[in-house]
Amino acid sequence: MEEIDINTIMFETLYKISPLRTSKVSMFSLDDIYGHPPFLRFGFYLADETELISILEKITNEFEGNLEWLIRKKPESKNCILIPIIFEEIQSEGQFYKKNFWIKQFGEDIYKKYVDFALEDIPKLAEHIKKEFPKIFR
Repeated sequence: MEEIDINTIMFETLYKISPLRTSKVSMFSLDDIYGHPPFLRFGFYLADETELISILEKITNEFEGNLEWLIRKKPESKNCILIPIIFEEIQSEGQFYKKNFWIKQFGEDIYKKYVDFALEDIPKLAEHIKKEFPKIFR
């Protein structure tokens, strides 16, 4: 699968479940795939999205990929984030979009390995979600 397809497949998958509100449909920069960790910030256009998010959290937790992934909704935000846990566990304090911050945390080779693993996981995670919502994707 090409990078451009990997970049938007998660948005497309979640949008089939329910329309999304998000400012970006991409999970990473096509100009520099290592520019920042892959993630998708999103919310659903639902009056109460609690149950749907809970289902997606469970599905994401059950996914067996190169990395562990999570969907988290922070109390101070209307949006959720889908991200590899390894990048959520480190307090980036405004440095999230700075590649050098991540290289300093992990070393360049390990950071790039985590990003490569994430890019490999994204289409598989999208397929995993599709399998858990068979009525929508049939």
